[in-house]
Amino acid sequence: MSAWTVRDEGKVRLLLLERAPGNTLVTADLRALAAAARAPGEARALVLGSTLPRYFSSGLDLAPILAATEDRRHETFEALLDAYRALLECPRPVVGALSGVAMLGGWILAMGCDWRLLAADTGKLALSEVRLGLTPTPVLIARLAGLSKDPRLVKEMVLRGASVRAQEALDAGLVDELAPEAEVLPRSVELARKLAKSAPAAYAAVKRGLNAPFLDAALWRDSLAEFKAVVASAEGLEGLRAMGEKRRPRWDD
Repeated sequence: MSAWTVRDEGKVRLLLLERAPGNTLVTADLRALAAAARAPGEARALVLGSTLPRYFSSGLDLAPILAATEDRRHETFEALLDAYRALLECPRPVVGALSGVAMLGGWILAMGCDWRLLAADTGKLALSEVRLGLTPTPVLIARLAGLSKDPRLVKEMVLRGASVRAQEALDAGLVDELAPEAEVLPRSVELARKLAKSAPAAYAAVKRGLNAPFLDAALWRDSLAEFKAVVASAEGLEGLRAMGEKRRPRWDD
């Protein structure tokens, strides 16, 4: 399944990303993840993780986005949002094993999980699209605000592009547990095994109720329209190019 390694441990299905060096995300990988989250099967819980040290995912691969024509530049982001939505809508428990950096698109996928375990030593989160002249869109800002018990931190993340270290993420409620990097995946599998014993229909119903505010149709429609407009703009293109070229973006005065 593209860059995903899939294996089952009893009733738990592991989906582990391996795209060196930083587990960047491409459209095919995101579509494969969405399909896996929606696929029926015997697995009673999912664990989303990485096979690479220090990285869960550093976000979208910019090269194919920059190479795309203007009318197709939004497609990878739409695939990212669809994968995120598939995780939110998955009736089974989904545990995010964040064994390192979870930035931009990586953190977006993590926000789609029910539970998040983060590496205490290497973990770092960010939803810093504003630094690229882009927007995480209302649907993702709403999810971040819903997870966090610190409104100040949400503002720092989305308006200033601040990254968040492990202890601060735990204190704010963005993650549920910290562990040494080497223990994140096994502890996530252990948690998933416990969750897999839940009554399936009841768990799915409660999850639907919890996530209903983040699946509002109007919110999703407005978010997709907003991102299409921003990524097609000169400002958005400059931000993407600057990140790809590892330089500071140059905004118009």
